[in-house]
Amino acid sequence: MSALAPGEIRARRRPWLVLGVAVSRILMGFCLAWPLSSLVASSGVGQRPEGDRVLFEGGGYLLLEVIRLRGDALEAVFRGLLPTLVLGLLLTVACNAALLVALNLHGRLRIQPWLTQTLSSVPALVVLALGTGVAQLLVLLAGLLLSNTVPSSLAQPVTTSATQLGLWTLVGLAAGALGGISDVAKAALVRSESGLAASLRHAFACTRRAPFTACLGWLPYALAFVAAVTVSSQLTSALDVSGPGTWRVLAVFALHQVVILASVALRTAWYARALRLVASS
Repeated sequence: MSALAPGEIRARRRPWLVLGVAVSRILMGFCLAWPLSSLVASSGVGQRPEGDRVLFEGGGYLLLEVIRLRGDALEAVFRGLLPTLVLGLLLTVACNAALLVALNLHGRLRIQPWLTQTLSSVPALVVLALGTGVAQLLVLLAGLLLSNTVPSSLAQPVTTSATQLGLWTLVGLAAGALGGISDVAKAALVRSESGLAASLRHAFACTRRAPFTACLGWLPYALAFVAAVTVSSQLTSALDVSGPGTWRVLAVFALHQVVILASVALRTAWYARALRLVASS
């Protein structure tokens, strides 16, 4: 199977794959959430007509009470979910690899070569994801240290708040830029089928040629996702599952799945853009 030309790489070419990845994430999320929701429901919260919304009302007092009373059970659940969480992270990396490989290939997907290339790229993508996570953590820690050095002035609280806001904005952009360059490196790894070191060199070359696209090209898709989450939260509040009617619960459930599907579609669109950047360099 041959690779596509840069102008042919489009997220809309693989709608069924996007749907399949979204379904896999929904199922994994259900596996992670079900033990916790069962434990919270058995605490008595599940018997209230407002549902688990009451956990976060009044400053989260009821949530703290549930943690205090069911702390041992929650700890046991978290220990049991740790292997599932690790499996979920590996599944996420594999899904990202599957999307990148499928976006890069020409014509209909043939299962064997597609899966072979996907699985062969997973180890390098795992290493890249872990390295990116560590680098982003160091950036956040540096931001925390710098934030503590900002002088607090009771006479000028607005200036202090604005300085801290500007600092954390820069920290967030720096962490996001690391993530963007990492995604470009993933695209380079899949596009050229080269090693991790060569992919990183290719990503840095793309960053020098198109710094905004490589570092912050994901920003429009992230803003679209934030808009989708905001609209979803407003609709969820308007539906008010504490009211009568099973249709409310079903509508909120469907709304949440649509948001997950939108998140996968937007990530796929960003991967397509990263692949176009790599392919045109």
